[in-house]
Amino acid sequence: MLLKKHIRTLCLLTTLFIAFDDSAFAQSYRGDEEQTSDNNTTKKSKKNNRKEDKKKKSRAIEYPLSPLKTRYQIDVLIPLYLDELVVDDKITFKGKLPEKAQSGVNFYEGIKLAVDSLNQLGYKTNVCIHDISSKGSQIEQLIEADSMASSDLIIGFVPAQQVSALAKYALAKQVNFVSAFSPSDANIKDNPYFILINPTLQTNCQKIATSILKKRVNENLIIYRRSSVAVDSMAYKLMLDSVDFKNFVVVDCDQMPDSASLSKIVDSADKNIILMPIIDALYAEKLVQQLHKTFSNVEFEIYGMPSWKSLASTKKTVELGEKIAINTTQPYFFDATLPLSQAIAAKYKINFGGRPSEMTYRGYEILFWMNALLYKYGTHFNPKMDDNAPFIFTPYNLTQKWDGQNEFYYIENKHLYLSHFQAGIVSIER
Repeated sequence: MLLKKHIRTLCLLTTLFIAFDDSAFAQSYRGDEEQTSDNNTTKKSKKNNRKEDKKKKSRAIEYPLSPLKTRYQIDVLIPLYLDELVVDDKITFKGKLPEKAQSGVNFYEGIKLAVDSLNQLGYKTNVCIHDISSKGSQIEQLIEADSMASSDLIIGFVPAQQVSALAKYALAKQVNFVSAFSPSDANIKDNPYFILINPTLQTNCQKIATSILKKRVNENLIIYRRSSVAVDSMAYKLMLDSVDFKNFVVVDCDQMPDSASLSKIVDSADKNIILMPIIDALYAEKLVQQLHKTFSNVEFEIYGMPSWKSLASTKKTVELGEKIAINTTQPYFFDATLPLSQAIAAKYKINFGGRPSEMTYRGYEILFWMNALLYKYGTHFNPKMDDNAPFIFTPYNLTQKWDGQNEFYYIENKHLYLSHFQAGIVSIER
């Protein structure tokens, strides 16, 4: 009932303005990754790629002077689907929110709770919520009407196909655009105002491959390759470009591998490390289940992709038993036992009913953190973006992205967690 009442209230305005007062801060998948050849044929290229971020930059990125102000405006773009959820002041759905609206509404709820917290700290900020799924507030219309002309910061909870237009607008206006949902960089180059919060496919692959290299001793390494799917083929190549793996076996999985072939390469007497750069979680689960059923007494340490939400879970790994561990990367982790998490959960229950989701915590921390940077350093806080002291949960690592030719791309958060699931128990490597 609280949720439905809240949705109806949201529908009173397509664009919602929230203001809070000012004081000093109280407590201080890249879509076109370079295609490289298979392993053992491009070692020189791999070394060059790994040195990419270490090369001396050809130029400094300069930003306009950013004098501090007493009030800032933050525009938040979210698909809330209010036109569909409420018609003639009547809720159109029964029970849970439609799946397509769930993430956006949860993110908004986090924004709203952050506004309440910042209001208690005494800030003056105009937070403008745009429902980009509603008539008149779609991204193209907002840009054409220059509706964000007064914005000091744009936070976009938007899909990949809408990232490019917002990044172009932010560059023209010289205000930061924080892409808070999609890991896609939309092939953006030379845009110092584009901040990608969800690390790209390349960064995820680097984290996974590096983790294997650090932890592997003499274990058998098997790498799955799915060449028939473009994104899987890219992930495979990015993994091999990240580190120089030694002594590994490749399993082609355009079709399900046959058990007889797997029996020849699986070490039945020791742990096997399995690298599965397969984005499709359902297909990945079939591959994992095949190992589980065929080699029930063999130990597997499986490294998968951040898209494996349904597979990398306590429930699923209970079913898989103690012999199989699954490791995946994730851009955020919210510890429900922390006092702040519990305080947010309590406020959430009062305001909306139920429990906050990951996206609620995400919305909360991004608005809280970005607001702190604005008041501490001004609209162009980028030269000081290595200051993550005001972060709430996630120790973001905002880093300038350059290519091997010293060409600048954008700013990307490089911080990732590595989650380890085994027999229903989860541990997080920070």
